[in-house]
Amino acid sequence: MNEIKTAWHWWWGWNPEKIEDWLEEMELEGWNLFQVDFNHIRFKFEKGESRKMRYCVDYQENVDENYFEIFKEYGWELADDGILPWYIWRKSYENERPSIYTDTISLIERNNRQLWIVGVLIVMDTIVFYSTFNGGYIGIGLGLLFLMILALGYIMMQLYLYNKKLEKNEMKL
Repeated sequence: MNEIKTAWHWWWGWNPEKIEDWLEEMELEGWNLFQVDFNHIRFKFEKGESRKMRYCVDYQENVDENYFEIFKEYGWELADDGILPWYIWRKSYENERPSIYTDTISLIERNNRQLWIVGVLIVMDTIVFYSTFNGGYIGIGLGLLFLMILALGYIMMQLYLYNKKLEKNEMKL
């Protein structure tokens, strides 16, 4: 009987390297990923051989068959596509560690797409909270709206700072 390990690992879209590095460490320890669920925070592994496997998380809102074909053509395997628009790709390698992003601009564009989505969420939340809590519960509604905007604002700030870090690293090259 195969040994199965379930791990809960929280990660954020502005810092996908943390989850990618963790998944790669698990593979090196012989824990081979076979399932991802619960909004990409629960990971199931099967004990097997140690593998040098590169994991990359990609954020794409609109994909077609070409998206998947390009990855497959270059030897990438879709490890999980459970929650759109996040895709987890993997590829075994020997020497040079591969990446799905060949330039920093692609990473910045990915983060800008996420920034746009979070901005839209703030506007939508404001409209929904205003229309829902316009009666006697206005204090509760404003409190919840404030917390929601604070949380989404934090996410926007992290994405912005990550983009600045990428731009700074790009200038060094």
